[in-house]
Amino acid sequence: MRIPTRRLSRFDSWWWDAALVAVLALITVLAARGVTAGLDLGVRDWVQSHQPTWAHVIARALNYLGQGWLVMWIITGSLTVTLLVRTRDLRVLLPGVTGFLLTYLTIGPLKLWTHRDAPSSGLPNAVELFNPLAVVYSNSYPSGHVVNAIVWWGVIVILASRLWRLPPTLVRWMRVAPPAIVLCTTTYLSHHWVTDGLAALALGLLLDRIIHRIDWDAILPPAR
Repeated sequence: MRIPTRRLSRFDSWWWDAALVAVLALITVLAARGVTAGLDLGVRDWVQSHQPTWAHVIARALNYLGQGWLVMWIITGSLTVTLLVRTRDLRVLLPGVTGFLLTYLTIGPLKLWTHRDAPSSGLPNAVELFNPLAVVYSNSYPSGHVVNAIVWWGVIVILASRLWRLPPTLVRWMRVAPPAIVLCTTTYLSHHWVTDGLAALALGLLLDRIIHRIDWDAILPPAR
């Protein structure tokens, strides 16, 4: 049975997308000018001085919720293959392909352009964007893990809903919990500055909105 097409709401307005672009641009400008350096350095110093072993282990485990090989290749890939076997319809590849193209064409170029060190790099002026000394650890801005947690869990919900009837409460948890957890853990582990995560939230929500503007109920075949 095909799931009814979702109804439009005021949150479907393109003004929300424009606002997310503006937020991403604002955070980038402020970080590039050093306005947010105090915040970034303060958060880094605090988390690095509060690292009990048990908390570090838990944070590392939970951080996998935004790991690309897990959410994109294993979970999304498994759901896609299952739907492909059941439906024999190549259209089930489209959500994963869309998510891959959007993340590939945005996260990587932004990281290379901003050229920022990670908080754990230990290099001079690591907090700076466009840092000429950033060579090894120059993939910090924005956080790819946070973007993955937003985009890929959204794709996972699209695919899983073709196989099972997902309770609305479960869908909300799948959409909200991973990004929130990954934002906290990736900052706590000093993989990213806090502004890396905030910029990634704006970018991830923007990409997620683009994906969910597509009427997947009309495109995807019902699973057998």
